[in-house]
Amino acid sequence: MRETEADRPTPGDEMDNVRLLFTSGTARGGTNFRTLILNGHPHVGMSIDPFIPLFRVYRDSLLKASGNADLLTSTTSGALDDYYFDSGKVRVMKAIQEADPDIPFDQSLWEELRTALASRMSLASLDLIPHVDRLRGDTFKEIFQNVTRLVASVRGSGLIWAGFNDNWCMEFFRPIARLLPEAKFMLHLRDPRSVVNSSEFAEPDPRKRPTVLSFARHLRKYLAFADALKADPILAGRLLVTRYEPFLDDLTDQTRQMTDFLSLDYAADMTDVGAFRKADGSAWGSDWRIYQRSGAVWREEMPREMAELTEFICGPEMGLHDYTTEIYDDARGLSAEAFLYARRNARDCLGWRTDFLEIEKTIGCELYRRRLLRSAGGVDGDEIERCFLFSAVYERLVASSQTDEP
Repeated sequence: MRETEADRPTPGDEMDNVRLLFTSGTARGGTNFRTLILNGHPHVGMSIDPFIPLFRVYRDSLLKASGNADLLTSTTSGALDDYYFDSGKVRVMKAIQEADPDIPFDQSLWEELRTALASRMSLASLDLIPHVDRLRGDTFKEIFQNVTRLVASVRGSGLIWAGFNDNWCMEFFRPIARLLPEAKFMLHLRDPRSVVNSSEFAEPDPRKRPTVLSFARHLRKYLAFADALKADPILAGRLLVTRYEPFLDDLTDQTRQMTDFLSLDYAADMTDVGAFRKADGSAWGSDWRIYQRSGAVWREEMPREMAELTEFICGPEMGLHDYTTEIYDDARGLSAEAFLYARRNARDCLGWRTDFLEIEKTIGCELYRRRLLRSAGGVDGDEIERCFLFSAVYERLVASSQTDEP
């Protein structure tokens, strides 16, 4: 049964004092683990991956409001993009970052959005579905305020922070930070080789496994965003970037870093993996031994050519976050085995993709990008954005590559 206008939270509710915590990462990136730890704190309530349809509508609305409506048909789709190697896609990315975020919500979109949200919530946030109408608002600012209040009302009383993790959505940190000055943000990184390995061998449905080239480009995007967002003045003191692997080495220390960031006391129950619960209250079914083994399992399971291809795509940006390449050799170039694997995977993959349909375009752009890092200047700003998304990231990568030379 749908809620009426009277069912929505009103000013003065205790939820008004709860602040938004928005976290992100990628699929297979360890974000559920981090979210469940946060949810174990008595003053934190989190939902898992419920709102990505809202971000798609917000993206399209930002493009229209900023005079970029032409991009809705030419370069965007239902999915969020990695933005590489296309000037139109870069315009989409920049519009999300730079447009006025405080825009009206087109009420004619509500019923379609409501259905999409309920479908998404059915995966890991079932408890939100009966209350989804509470989200409706006249502006996106009001909607995101209602997000906080909705999660808080469902997750229990006494909360200081309430929010969600939505993977692939880190490019919305900046606009949401401008809309809600009290909100905070966390971005969770994981070794791209582990992520790709998990996608290929732990996902039973081949229709959900993207091409390795596409997945690796998205992983590179979020490594680039992590670097750029850390330097953004709007997010100063409001963004915490975490990495999956240190949690496996010292779970208590990493959890304390999160509670310190939120100005909360550490709660020992947060690290009780056996207490993790799904949205319906049933056991998550976690095993600490499996988590511990997952940190480096790619070295045991991952075909060498798949690991090399992942390093070829992500290697430079991996180095910005203390991940070291072990197989790909830039001086030698992509091996014949990795090249042939890329062709087979692009041809046979049944899952999603955001790279070019023509494999020669995808590989050619990657080779060009690699060569730019060895160029002695003369690279223009548009070229940098197409190949690296952010000029500051490009400059750091160039400086790093020069430091690494003998």
